[in-house]
Amino acid sequence: MKRYIPFCLLLLCACSKMDDTYKKFITGGEIIYAGAVDSVKVFPGKNRLQLSWLLTDPQVTRAKIFWNNKSDSLDIVIKRVYETDTVNVILSPLAEGAYSFDIYTFDSGGNKSIRVSKTGQVYGDRYISSLLPRPVKNALYANGRTVITWGSADPHVTSTQIRYTDLNGVQQRVVVPVDSVNTTLPDFNFGTPVFDYTTEYKPDTTAIDRFNTAYETVTVKGPPVEYAKNSWTATASDYDEPSGRGPTNAIDNNPATIWHMSKVAGLTYPHSITVDMGVANLAYGFTFIQRTPLDGPLKLVEIQTSQDKVSWEPLGSFTLLSTADKQYIELTDSTTFRYFRVIVRSDYKNSNFGALAEVGVYRR
Repeated sequence: MKRYIPFCLLLLCACSKMDDTYKKFITGGEIIYAGAVDSVKVFPGKNRLQLSWLLTDPQVTRAKIFWNNKSDSLDIVIKRVYETDTVNVILSPLAEGAYSFDIYTFDSGGNKSIRVSKTGQVYGDRYISSLLPRPVKNALYANGRTVITWGSADPHVTSTQIRYTDLNGVQQRVVVPVDSVNTTLPDFNFGTPVFDYTTEYKPDTTAIDRFNTAYETVTVKGPPVEYAKNSWTATASDYDEPSGRGPTNAIDNNPATIWHMSKVAGLTYPHSITVDMGVANLAYGFTFIQRTPLDGPLKLVEIQTSQDKVSWEPLGSFTLLSTADKQYIELTDSTTFRYFRVIVRSDYKNSNFGALAEVGVYRR
Protein backbone atom coordinates (compact mmCIF):
# COMPACT_ATOMS: atom_id res chain seq x y z
CA MET A 1 0.00 0.00 0.00
CA LYS A 2 2.85 2.35 0.67
CA ARG A 3 3.58 2.40 -3.04
CA TYR A 4 0.23 3.89 -3.80
CA ILE A 5 -0.14 6.58 -1.15
CA PRO A 6 2.30 9.11 -2.67
CA PHE A 7 0.49 8.71 -6.03
CA CYS A 8 -2.88 9.35 -4.46
CA LEU A 9 -1.65 12.42 -2.64
CA LEU A 10 -0.16 13.73 -5.83
CA LEU A 11 -3.44 13.15 -7.59
CA LEU A 12 -5.39 14.98 -4.91
CA CYS A 13 -2.93 17.80 -5.08
CA ALA A 14 -3.28 18.05 -8.80
CA CYS A 15 -7.06 18.11 -8.59
CA SER A 16 -6.94 20.82 -5.99
CA LYS A 17 -4.78 22.98 -8.24
CA MET A 18 -7.08 22.39 -11.20
CA ASP A 19 -10.10 23.44 -9.15
CA ASP A 20 -8.31 26.61 -8.12
CA THR A 21 -7.58 27.44 -11.76
CA TYR A 22 -11.18 26.73 -12.85
CA LYS A 23 -12.65 28.90 -10.08
CA LYS A 24 -10.87 31.93 -11.54
CA PHE A 25 -13.19 31.73 -14.52
CA ILE A 26 -16.47 31.18 -12.66
CA THR A 27 -16.14 33.85 -10.05
CA GLY A 28 -19.62 34.69 -8.89
CA GLY A 29 -21.05 31.24 -9.74
CA GLU A 30 -21.44 28.95 -12.76
CA ILE A 31 -22.39 30.37 -16.21
CA ILE A 32 -26.06 30.01 -17.11
CA TYR A 33 -27.17 30.16 -20.75
CA ALA A 34 -30.62 30.88 -22.06
CA GLY A 35 -32.02 28.22 -24.36
CA ALA A 36 -30.83 28.80 -27.93
CA VAL A 37 -33.12 28.91 -30.95
CA ASP A 38 -33.63 25.63 -32.77
CA SER A 39 -34.38 24.56 -36.38
CA VAL A 40 -33.75 27.99 -37.90
CA LYS A 41 -35.14 28.41 -41.42
CA VAL A 42 -34.74 31.24 -43.92
CA PHE A 43 -37.45 32.21 -46.42
CA PRO A 44 -36.21 34.61 -49.13
CA GLY A 45 -38.33 37.41 -50.55
CA LYS A 46 -38.29 40.66 -52.50
CA ASN A 47 -36.13 43.11 -50.55
CA ARG A 48 -37.11 41.25 -47.43
CA LEU A 49 -36.61 37.94 -45.71
CA GLN A 50 -38.35 35.81 -43.10
CA LEU A 51 -36.55 33.98 -40.29
CA SER A 52 -38.34 31.18 -38.48
CA TRP A 53 -37.24 29.05 -35.52
CA LEU A 54 -38.46 26.85 -32.68
CA LEU A 55 -38.21 28.02 -29.08
CA THR A 56 -38.37 25.44 -26.27
CA ASP A 57 -36.94 27.31 -23.27
CA PRO A 58 -39.96 28.69 -21.33
CA GLN A 59 -37.76 31.32 -19.67
CA VAL A 60 -36.79 33.10 -22.90
CA THR A 61 -38.40 36.54 -23.16
CA ARG A 62 -36.59 38.18 -26.05
CA ALA A 63 -34.26 37.57 -28.97
CA LYS A 64 -31.80 39.67 -30.92
CA ILE A 65 -30.78 39.24 -34.55
CA PHE A 66 -27.56 40.69 -35.97
CA TRP A 67 -26.47 41.00 -39.62
CA ASN A 68 -24.05 43.00 -41.77
CA ASN A 69 -21.20 42.13 -39.37
CA LYS A 70 -23.40 43.21 -36.44
CA SER A 71 -23.81 46.74 -37.82
CA ASP A 72 -27.56 46.05 -38.08
CA SER A 73 -29.74 44.38 -35.48
CA LEU A 74 -33.32 43.79 -34.41
CA ASP A 75 -34.69 43.20 -30.88
CA ILE A 76 -37.72 40.95 -30.55
CA VAL A 77 -40.00 40.65 -27.53
CA ILE A 78 -41.26 37.07 -27.21
CA LYS A 79 -44.68 36.32 -25.78
CA ARG A 80 -45.12 32.60 -25.39
CA VAL A 81 -48.36 30.80 -26.19
CA TYR A 82 -47.27 27.16 -26.19
CA GLU A 83 -44.49 25.23 -24.49
CA THR A 84 -42.76 24.91 -27.85
CA ASP A 85 -43.38 27.99 -29.94
CA THR A 86 -42.53 28.90 -33.53
CA VAL A 87 -41.18 32.40 -33.93
CA ASN A 88 -41.51 34.14 -37.33
CA VAL A 89 -39.70 37.39 -38.02
CA ILE A 90 -39.80 39.51 -41.20
CA LEU A 91 -36.72 41.62 -41.87
CA SER A 92 -37.51 44.50 -44.23
CA PRO A 93 -36.38 46.47 -46.13
CA LEU A 94 -33.17 44.70 -47.10
CA ALA A 95 -30.89 45.35 -50.06
CA GLU A 96 -30.60 42.56 -52.60
CA GLY A 97 -27.82 40.09 -51.83
CA ALA A 98 -26.61 37.31 -49.53
CA TYR A 99 -26.80 37.69 -45.74
CA SER A 100 -25.44 35.99 -42.63
CA PHE A 101 -27.50 36.25 -39.44
CA ASP A 102 -26.52 35.68 -35.79
CA ILE A 103 -29.38 34.99 -33.38
CA TYR A 104 -29.24 35.20 -29.59
CA THR A 105 -31.98 34.73 -27.00
CA PHE A 106 -32.28 36.16 -23.48
CA ASP A 107 -34.24 34.84 -20.51
CA SER A 108 -36.02 36.69 -17.72
CA GLY A 109 -32.82 36.59 -15.64
CA GLY A 110 -30.83 38.39 -18.32
CA ASN A 111 -28.92 35.26 -19.34
CA LYS A 112 -27.83 35.06 -22.97
CA SER A 113 -27.84 32.01 -25.25
CA ILE A 114 -25.03 30.76 -27.41
CA ARG A 115 -24.99 32.15 -30.95
CA VAL A 116 -26.90 30.43 -33.73
CA SER A 117 -25.95 31.49 -37.28
CA LYS A 118 -27.84 31.14 -40.56
CA THR A 119 -27.34 32.44 -44.11
CA GLY A 120 -30.01 33.57 -46.55
CA GLN A 121 -30.68 35.32 -49.86
CA VAL A 122 -32.67 38.47 -50.61
CA TYR A 123 -33.90 39.13 -54.17
CA GLY A 124 -34.61 42.46 -55.84
CA ASP A 125 -34.52 44.42 -59.09
CA ARG A 126 -31.31 42.78 -60.26
CA TYR A 127 -32.93 39.37 -60.08
CA ILE A 128 -36.12 40.64 -61.76
CA SER A 129 -34.12 42.11 -64.66
CA SER A 130 -32.68 38.65 -65.36
CA LEU A 131 -36.09 37.00 -65.79
CA LEU A 132 -37.36 36.11 -69.25
CA PRO A 133 -41.00 35.83 -70.30
CA ARG A 134 -42.20 32.37 -71.27
CA PRO A 135 -41.74 32.12 -75.05
CA VAL A 136 -44.78 32.21 -77.32
CA LYS A 137 -44.38 29.83 -80.25
CA ASN A 138 -47.56 30.92 -81.99
CA ALA A 139 -50.65 33.03 -81.42
CA LEU A 140 -53.19 32.26 -84.13
CA TYR A 141 -56.75 33.37 -84.85
CA ALA A 142 -58.83 31.04 -87.02
CA ASN A 143 -62.47 29.98 -87.17
CA GLY A 144 -63.38 32.36 -84.35
CA ARG A 145 -60.82 30.87 -81.95
CA THR A 146 -57.56 32.38 -80.70
CA VAL A 147 -55.03 29.80 -79.57
CA ILE A 148 -51.62 30.48 -78.04
CA THR A 149 -48.93 27.82 -78.25
CA TRP A 150 -46.26 28.11 -75.57
CA GLY A 151 -42.59 27.22 -75.54
CA SER A 152 -40.92 25.46 -72.63
CA ALA A 153 -41.03 27.24 -69.27
CA ASP A 154 -38.08 27.86 -66.95
CA PRO A 155 -38.06 25.48 -63.94
CA HIS A 156 -38.73 28.43 -61.60
CA VAL A 157 -41.82 29.64 -63.49
CA THR A 158 -45.07 29.21 -61.54
CA SER A 159 -47.60 30.61 -64.03
CA THR A 160 -48.26 33.09 -66.84
CA GLN A 161 -50.96 35.77 -66.68
CA ILE A 162 -52.64 37.11 -69.85
CA ARG A 163 -54.61 40.33 -70.39
CA TYR A 164 -56.79 40.77 -73.49
CA THR A 165 -59.94 42.56 -74.68
CA ASP A 166 -63.04 40.47 -75.40
CA LEU A 167 -65.81 41.05 -77.95
CA ASN A 168 -67.64 43.35 -75.50
CA GLY A 169 -64.60 45.57 -75.03
CA VAL A 170 -64.03 44.24 -71.50
CA GLN A 171 -60.50 43.40 -70.38
CA GLN A 172 -60.15 39.75 -69.40
CA ARG A 173 -57.44 37.94 -67.47
CA VAL A 174 -56.38 34.33 -67.85
CA VAL A 175 -53.91 32.47 -65.63
CA VAL A 176 -51.96 29.81 -67.51
CA PRO A 177 -50.52 26.90 -65.49
CA VAL A 178 -46.87 26.15 -66.09
CA ASP A 179 -47.63 22.74 -67.62
CA SER A 180 -50.06 24.11 -70.25
CA VAL A 181 -48.88 23.96 -73.86
CA ASN A 182 -51.90 25.58 -75.53
CA THR A 183 -54.21 28.32 -74.26
CA THR A 184 -57.50 29.40 -75.86
CA LEU A 185 -58.67 32.98 -75.29
CA PRO A 186 -62.51 32.97 -75.09
CA ASP A 187 -64.30 35.69 -77.10
CA PHE A 188 -61.02 37.28 -78.21
CA ASN A 189 -61.62 40.51 -80.14
CA PHE A 190 -59.57 40.18 -83.32
CA GLY A 191 -60.40 43.82 -84.07
CA THR A 192 -57.66 44.63 -81.53
CA PRO A 193 -55.44 41.63 -82.29
CA VAL A 194 -53.02 41.90 -79.38
CA PHE A 195 -52.68 40.57 -75.85
CA ASP A 196 -50.27 41.28 -73.01
CA TYR A 197 -48.73 38.71 -70.73
CA THR A 198 -46.35 38.44 -67.79
CA THR A 199 -44.53 35.40 -66.45
CA GLU A 200 -44.39 34.73 -62.71
CA TYR A 201 -41.31 33.25 -61.04
CA LYS A 202 -40.58 31.76 -57.63
CA PRO A 203 -36.78 31.73 -57.20
CA ASP A 204 -36.85 29.19 -54.39
CA THR A 205 -39.43 26.70 -53.16
CA THR A 206 -39.36 28.45 -49.76
CA ALA A 207 -39.66 32.01 -51.11
CA ILE A 208 -42.35 34.20 -49.53
CA ASP A 209 -42.67 36.41 -52.63
CA ARG A 210 -43.14 35.83 -56.35
CA PHE A 211 -41.61 37.89 -59.12
CA ASN A 212 -43.04 38.95 -62.48
CA THR A 213 -41.49 39.92 -65.77
CA ALA A 214 -42.53 43.15 -67.45
CA TYR A 215 -45.64 42.73 -69.62
CA GLU A 216 -44.95 41.64 -73.20
CA THR A 217 -47.28 42.55 -76.08
CA VAL A 218 -47.99 39.89 -78.71
CA THR A 219 -49.84 40.40 -81.99
CA VAL A 220 -52.17 37.56 -82.89
CA LYS A 221 -51.79 36.27 -86.42
CA GLY A 222 -54.98 35.99 -88.43
CA PRO A 223 -56.38 33.01 -90.34
CA PRO A 224 -54.27 31.53 -93.14
CA VAL A 225 -54.69 33.10 -96.59
CA GLU A 226 -53.31 31.09 -99.49
CA TYR A 227 -51.41 32.79 -102.29
CA ALA A 228 -52.94 32.50 -105.76
CA LYS A 229 -51.19 29.84 -107.82
CA ASN A 230 -52.24 31.00 -111.30
CA SER A 231 -48.75 32.10 -112.34
CA TRP A 232 -46.82 29.33 -110.59
CA THR A 233 -44.78 26.74 -112.45
CA ALA A 234 -43.60 23.36 -111.25
CA THR A 235 -41.02 20.74 -112.15
CA ALA A 236 -40.31 17.37 -110.58
CA SER A 237 -37.49 14.90 -110.18
CA ASP A 238 -39.79 12.38 -111.88
CA TYR A 239 -43.44 11.61 -112.60
CA ASP A 240 -45.60 8.89 -114.11
CA GLU A 241 -45.08 9.78 -117.77
CA PRO A 242 -47.36 7.12 -119.31
CA SER A 243 -50.37 8.61 -117.51
CA GLY A 244 -49.19 12.21 -117.96
CA ARG A 245 -49.78 13.00 -114.30
CA GLY A 246 -47.03 15.60 -113.97
CA PRO A 247 -46.06 18.14 -111.26
CA THR A 248 -48.28 20.92 -112.66
CA ASN A 249 -51.28 18.97 -111.37
CA ALA A 250 -50.14 19.73 -107.79
CA ILE A 251 -50.57 23.50 -108.28
CA ASP A 252 -53.68 23.67 -110.49
CA ASN A 253 -56.20 24.24 -107.65
CA ASN A 254 -57.93 20.98 -108.56
CA PRO A 255 -57.59 18.19 -105.96
CA ALA A 256 -58.97 15.70 -108.48
CA THR A 257 -55.75 15.90 -110.52
CA ILE A 258 -52.50 14.63 -109.02
CA TRP A 259 -48.75 14.61 -109.42
CA HIS A 260 -47.98 10.91 -109.47
CA MET A 261 -44.39 9.84 -108.93
CA SER A 262 -42.70 7.53 -111.38
CA LYS A 263 -43.55 3.83 -111.25
CA VAL A 264 -40.36 2.81 -113.05
CA ALA A 265 -38.92 -0.33 -111.49
CA GLY A 266 -36.02 0.33 -109.15
CA LEU A 267 -36.91 4.00 -108.67
CA THR A 268 -37.79 4.72 -105.05
CA TYR A 269 -37.91 7.54 -102.51
CA PRO A 270 -37.01 10.38 -102.33
CA HIS A 271 -39.07 12.09 -105.03
CA SER A 272 -39.23 15.87 -105.24
CA ILE A 273 -41.32 18.69 -106.71
CA THR A 274 -39.92 22.22 -107.19
CA VAL A 275 -42.22 25.26 -107.49
CA ASP A 276 -41.47 28.75 -108.80
CA MET A 277 -43.99 31.28 -107.45
CA GLY A 278 -42.74 33.97 -109.88
CA VAL A 279 -42.19 36.49 -107.05
CA ALA A 280 -40.91 36.30 -103.50
CA ASN A 281 -43.68 35.89 -100.93
CA LEU A 282 -43.76 36.05 -97.14
CA ALA A 283 -44.90 32.65 -95.93
CA TYR A 284 -46.20 31.47 -92.59
CA GLY A 285 -46.70 27.91 -93.75
CA PHE A 286 -47.64 25.39 -96.43
CA THR A 287 -50.84 23.57 -97.36
CA PHE A 288 -51.11 19.99 -98.56
CA ILE A 289 -53.99 17.94 -99.94
CA GLN A 290 -53.53 14.18 -100.21
CA ARG A 291 -54.85 12.25 -103.20
CA THR A 292 -58.27 10.68 -102.72
CA PRO A 293 -59.10 7.96 -102.19
CA LEU A 294 -56.24 7.64 -99.66
CA ASP A 295 -54.24 5.02 -101.51
CA GLY A 296 -50.79 5.28 -99.94
CA PRO A 297 -50.95 8.90 -98.78
CA LEU A 298 -47.66 10.73 -98.36
CA LYS A 299 -46.11 10.66 -94.90
CA LEU A 300 -42.69 12.29 -94.39
CA VAL A 301 -41.77 15.37 -96.42
CA GLU A 302 -38.84 17.77 -96.27
CA ILE A 303 -39.26 21.40 -97.37
CA GLN A 304 -36.54 23.68 -98.74
CA THR A 305 -36.73 27.28 -99.97
CA SER A 306 -34.61 29.48 -102.21
CA GLN A 307 -34.40 32.98 -103.63
CA ASP A 308 -32.36 32.04 -106.71
CA LYS A 309 -32.97 28.30 -107.26
CA VAL A 310 -29.27 27.75 -106.55
CA SER A 311 -28.84 28.04 -102.79
CA TRP A 312 -31.45 26.16 -100.78
CA GLU A 313 -32.45 26.67 -97.15
CA PRO A 314 -33.95 23.68 -95.32
CA LEU A 315 -37.06 24.45 -93.28
CA GLY A 316 -37.27 21.01 -91.71
CA SER A 317 -39.04 17.69 -92.02
CA PHE A 318 -42.79 17.37 -91.49
CA THR A 319 -45.17 14.45 -91.11
CA LEU A 320 -48.38 14.69 -93.11
CA LEU A 321 -51.57 13.11 -91.82
CA SER A 322 -53.42 10.33 -93.58
CA THR A 323 -56.51 12.46 -94.21
CA ALA A 324 -58.42 13.90 -97.16
CA ASP A 325 -58.71 17.26 -95.39
CA LYS A 326 -56.47 20.16 -96.33
CA GLN A 327 -53.46 20.25 -93.99
CA TYR A 328 -51.72 23.39 -92.73
CA ILE A 329 -48.03 23.09 -91.91
CA GLU A 330 -47.25 26.12 -89.74
CA LEU A 331 -43.63 27.29 -89.74
CA THR A 332 -41.93 28.18 -86.48
CA ASP A 333 -40.84 31.47 -88.03
CA SER A 334 -42.23 33.19 -91.10
CA THR A 335 -39.86 33.40 -94.05
CA THR A 336 -39.68 35.00 -97.51
CA PHE A 337 -38.76 33.06 -100.66
CA ARG A 338 -39.59 32.68 -104.35
CA TYR A 339 -38.87 28.97 -104.88
CA PHE A 340 -39.73 26.01 -102.70
CA ARG A 341 -39.05 22.31 -102.98
CA VAL A 342 -40.92 19.44 -101.37
CA ILE A 343 -38.87 16.28 -101.02
CA VAL A 344 -41.10 13.27 -100.36
CA ARG A 345 -39.35 10.59 -98.31
CA SER A 346 -42.06 8.06 -97.43
CA ASP A 347 -45.75 7.16 -97.58
CA TYR A 348 -48.20 5.29 -95.38
CA LYS A 349 -48.18 2.27 -97.70
CA ASN A 350 -44.41 1.72 -97.47
CA SER A 351 -44.18 1.62 -101.25
CA ASN A 352 -41.64 3.20 -103.63
CA PHE A 353 -43.82 6.04 -104.87
CA GLY A 354 -46.96 8.03 -104.11
CA ALA A 355 -49.03 10.97 -105.29
CA LEU A 356 -49.91 14.51 -104.22
CA ALA A 357 -53.11 16.37 -105.11
CA GLU A 358 -52.21 19.96 -104.11
CA VAL A 359 -49.47 21.98 -102.42
CA GLY A 360 -49.70 25.67 -101.53
CA VAL A 361 -48.23 28.51 -99.48
CA TYR A 362 -50.11 30.81 -97.11
CA ARG A 363 -49.68 34.07 -95.25
CA ARG A 364 -51.51 35.43 -92.21
